[in-house]
Amino acid sequence: MMTNQEVTELYIKFINGQCTQDEIDLLLSILKDGQYKDAFPDYDLIEPFISSEDRLTADASNRIFAAVTAKETPHQAVIYSRFVRKKWWAAAASLIILCGSYYLYTTHQTTNSVKTVYNASEEKKVYQLSDGTQVTLDKGAELEVSHQFGKSPVREVWIKGDGYFNVAHNEKMPFIVHTPTGMDVKVLGTEFNVSAWDDKAFVVLNKGSVEVNAENQYVRLIPGEKALFRTAEHQIEKVAVDTVFYNAWKNNLFAFSNETLKEVARKIGRNYSCAIEISDNQLSSLTFTGYIPKNDLELALQTLRKSLNCTVDFIDGRYIIKPNQLTNYYE
Repeated sequence: MMTNQEVTELYIKFINGQCTQDEIDLLLSILKDGQYKDAFPDYDLIEPFISSEDRLTADASNRIFAAVTAKETPHQAVIYSRFVRKKWWAAAASLIILCGSYYLYTTHQTTNSVKTVYNASEEKKVYQLSDGTQVTLDKGAELEVSHQFGKSPVREVWIKGDGYFNVAHNEKMPFIVHTPTGMDVKVLGTEFNVSAWDDKAFVVLNKGSVEVNAENQYVRLIPGEKALFRTAEHQIEKVAVDTVFYNAWKNNLFAFSNETLKEVARKIGRNYSCAIEISDNQLSSLTFTGYIPKNDLELALQTLRKSLNCTVDFIDGRYIIKPNQLTNYYE
């Protein structure tokens, strides 16, 4: 929970163009929630931070305000109108434009309900939901949240990809994570890691307790356990695991356990959007166990070089992994 002073400082930071994308997302969620409606500073306080060349006319500001608030609830319109009444021309208009873009980008209509979409298409991102739940999405992951989230008896979200959940405790309002496989995770308040794709999904529990169900099968996990469901096998499998290994991606690390170099190279290439080839079939079948950076390609390749005693050359826009001439892989 932020203080009014922290909200004020964040808003002024936004006006100065110094906010990161995560801070902009936080400011938008604060504005959308409405609980800090009295935290935004008066115009006299922010006027020194607004350059004269950035000012908009009152007419332009009013037109922007009208275009955005026409699509918003009366409660949100009250918050926006406070900006316009006080002639927060540049600051208000910029925030209104930002909010308008945010809603156009993150809100879509499905056949049954309206949902808000959070994604991490280019890099890992952290989002805080309206109930205080924090969700970390790995690169390529997407989270959908119902507009009834926090209002209906159940807090429901839908995920595709890898995500780490730190769920705000609420015994009266269970939190349910849906996956594309049909496997659901039901919690009251805890920390867990979910990986959800079309053909399989798993959850690894760090703290608390969760109930996993799929196709009328139910299992309860304790910390240090993993539940895996594959659509082809129609069976939930529960095993004890090393949670550090499964949470490595939160620290920008790949975690591999006895995986072939071919699979390791495929995952590295997908993460860094580059082409990686292995010049030798037997080399590609070598297995690798360990951690590789997800945010430093050169360090990732260097880790492979030292671990497998191989060479990596960049030729014609591709990385080529070759056996080291001094190493005999075939003994």
